[in-house]
Amino acid sequence: MSPEAVAEGSTGRRYRSKKQRPCDLCRSRKIQCKLQGNEAACELCRKLGRQCTFVIAPLRRKYRSRLEHGSAEGEDGRLGQHRGGAQDGEAQQDQSGAAAEGAAANGDDSIMAMDTAPLWLQMADSEQTLSPQTAANIMSINWGSMDFSMGALPSDPHHLPSNELGGFTANSLSPTSNVPHPVHPPVSSESPSSSHRGDNAIISNARRSVSQSQDWPGNFSLDSKDGCSNVFVGLSSEFDPSLLRHYFYNMYDIYPMFRLHVRKLVDDEKMPIHSRDTVAGHPPMPTASLPVQFLLVDDNVWKEEEKATEALFSSNALKTDDAVQLNQLVPADHGARLVKLYSQFVHPGYPVLSLSQLSQMFDPETRAASPVGLRSAVYALAAPFTFLDDELSVSKGYLQVPAEELWAIAHRSYHRAARSSHLPLLQLCLLLLQMPPHSFVAAEPPAFWALACSALAIAETLGLTIEPSDWRLPRKEVMLRRRLWWVTYTVHTWLALVCGQPSHIHDGNWDLSRLTANDFEKDHPDPDIQNAILQQIPICLAQYELSTIAADVLREFYTLRASRESLTLGALLNRAQPLRTRIETWRQTLSFLSKPAFELTEEEFEKGAALRLSHLTLEILIFRALLRPLLPHAIPIAENSKEPISTIFENCFTCAKVATEIVSSLRAKHFASFWPHCAYKKDGISIVC
Repeated sequence: MSPEAVAEGSTGRRYRSKKQRPCDLCRSRKIQCKLQGNEAACELCRKLGRQCTFVIAPLRRKYRSRLEHGSAEGEDGRLGQHRGGAQDGEAQQDQSGAAAEGAAANGDDSIMAMDTAPLWLQMADSEQTLSPQTAANIMSINWGSMDFSMGALPSDPHHLPSNELGGFTANSLSPTSNVPHPVHPPVSSESPSSSHRGDNAIISNARRSVSQSQDWPGNFSLDSKDGCSNVFVGLSSEFDPSLLRHYFYNMYDIYPMFRLHVRKLVDDEKMPIHSRDTVAGHPPMPTASLPVQFLLVDDNVWKEEEKATEALFSSNALKTDDAVQLNQLVPADHGARLVKLYSQFVHPGYPVLSLSQLSQMFDPETRAASPVGLRSAVYALAAPFTFLDDELSVSKGYLQVPAEELWAIAHRSYHRAARSSHLPLLQLCLLLLQMPPHSFVAAEPPAFWALACSALAIAETLGLTIEPSDWRLPRKEVMLRRRLWWVTYTVHTWLALVCGQPSHIHDGNWDLSRLTANDFEKDHPDPDIQNAILQQIPICLAQYELSTIAADVLREFYTLRASRESLTLGALLNRAQPLRTRIETWRQTLSFLSKPAFELTEEEFEKGAALRLSHLTLEILIFRALLRPLLPHAIPIAENSKEPISTIFENCFTCAKVATEIVSSLRAKHFASFWPHCAYKKDGISIVC
């Protein structure tokens, strides 16, 4: 029904009436304020159980200087015509979708509108309308309980924070700068349909070739900023490119923040055009099916990592020197106690060592035969649990376990051992991946992902990708090889997922069966350690099984090819449904995984906290992919969709609520325990929160 028909059949507020202004809530959300008859509250306020208010003054429109000087000609004139129509408030909505484009170009771009009427219309087909059932589902959403805002973003892209990073200051970002900068050209209001994707690719390639033929000033360089590192923003990283595309960037395509800037290289072709000042002769920013952004990170963020690296190689210690230093740092009796703590609190959840290796380290007479790097890493990982040992907890006040020196010895040993190929080399690499970060605030440095890739390369070199069950090897060595592969697979997959990097593991390049309880060594002379191992075996198996689902989530949604192919909501739903079914099946493997958080006992919650966060990370990443095509100006309505749009929003809200409950229930004692793969857990919590 048209707005005019609604107005004629009712004594309520007329559509876009200037005599009857919309209420504050409808004005802030930029939706039609539907006041029927003599009702005291509009339709939206009535649904949310609140009264209409008329306190906020109308926003003053900001006019672009380019329009005032009349510099927009040709196609820009057509875009300016739509702006004028949006400013005088008298023009009717254009069926071609140009009105939405004009609304994005006017001065009121500081708020991202979630208009319920045109929100779900598909730009590719201007005549397509919503079915009554889908419209009812959309209107039934409790929008008041959901916050879609991006925070307080500046309305003027030239008045962003002036934090310095790589030479960008307030003066260099001023609109009066003479440095050329790109601008988006006006586009047609008709988006091509799916049948014309081939033509789209040709146009995109043509734009790319034009852009490559241009030379840009040094201000646009990524790698020439002193004191600044550039990190590619992956699709599944905590910085969601689908959210970053909504930010307002300055003339250098940068969104400045404190010690961290976002640099945009490629725009999303599905986003509306935001006009900027431009200099003649320079091409527009290239567009593609996926946005491309980089993080420009102040090198001071990783200062502690740099200091640790300098200390690592400043001593010029030889292998024998490290062995002597290790014996001096950790006396024999303390070393045995640290090995026992490692065996009880670290090894059950991260079984990269064999019990025979731990027994060798425990015995003072045979510990010298153990590799120095492995011993130092074991001591360092056991150091946080010294308060649980009667003797170490007392001596801690007089003799601290020097964890930093121990990690330095482990790193030097790894670099020496990398010239050869043995299982202890991979074991040491996997232990180094559990090293606590120097800063729990800053993100992991790029060297961390490189170490995870090195672990995979070592595993492939050692032939761990092949099933060894029928080989003529000792049974315990076969068990160790199988465990090492699955630990490597899990660590690499999760790090790739949460760091936004492509996985280097391909299904066609490895052939091992799933781990079973028989692949774990259980016989230990200490009953406490044996009991800890038995309790952790089901959790380890569940973690390894979940990692296979994580690999499929990464492949289905967060590779470049998958992101380009899954452009419609229907295609994404078809990919998401089998994965969510597998996750639900996986949750039934352990009883505490299928329970609500409030029904868990203290023991169940502590035992399954890491698994639950892993599961929620996957759920959130799936929903992030489903939200990707739901743009305010163009949402394809999938034919025969199995899941309506409103249900997606409801599931997102429920998932976020559960994640909040789990994270808020974590206490200090939960973080004091060892979480396997703690490095990706930190980034995983960032994704969840």
